[in-house]
Amino acid sequence: MKIIVPNYYKEFRCIADRCKHTCCRGWEVEIDEESMERFSNHADILERVDQGEDTHFRLLEGEICPFLMDNGLCEMIVKYGEKMLCQTCTDHPRFRNYWTDRVEMGLGLVCEEAARLILNKEMPMRLEVLSDDLEPAEELPEDEQWLLDVRDSLLENISEEGPLARLKEYLIYRHIPDALYDDRLEERIRFVDLFVRMAQEKWDKTDRSIEALEEIVRTMSYDMEYDEEVKENYLENFSKQ
Repeated sequence: MKIIVPNYYKEFRCIADRCKHTCCRGWEVEIDEESMERFSNHADILERVDQGEDTHFRLLEGEICPFLMDNGLCEMIVKYGEKMLCQTCTDHPRFRNYWTDRVEMGLGLVCEEAARLILNKEMPMRLEVLSDDLEPAEELPEDEQWLLDVRDSLLENISEEGPLARLKEYLIYRHIPDALYDDRLEERIRFVDLFVRMAQEKWDKTDRSIEALEEIVRTMSYDMEYDEEVKENYLENFSKQ
């Protein structure tokens, strides 16, 4: 099966202690079973884990990850290397969309470095193959092919220019595939348009620097994309209009 990514994907590197908005604060990190097996031989890690139905790291006051050091680095990485991280931390800020013949991956705007990469590209987003196992791919079902064609058309018809165009490309790439699961394509298109319009309105009230837009979309992504209840409310409201 192929893994497809935007052309900026391979450029991403976590900027760690240089990040102004660490992802090690404000998130309850769930821990997968495979990671727990690795942790089982490390008492210094286990003592900071709450185990149960929802196994996760025990956050400190201020919703801070117990492994976040004062210098902004991750204690787990410093002591054991990145391979010790659980899947949630390894993946962030990446997302995946699944099709019959491919997996599409991308970077989420909630990460300031990802936002910088996405918004600063001068040319339109291109998709490229990250890896391919070369096994014969299953034929794409009609509904998936139709949705891919719709998405391609939406990308081709973007009228915005500059960073707002890059923003809309990202939103279309990330959210339109979700219509496969709930048939709410029109609502998702309206969600994308609303997001871009709100970002532009907020940006127009600033010095219109790219740095200002990066911060605006990072905050909006946290509020509108990662809060599933908020996103669901938007989609439901669109369906009633």
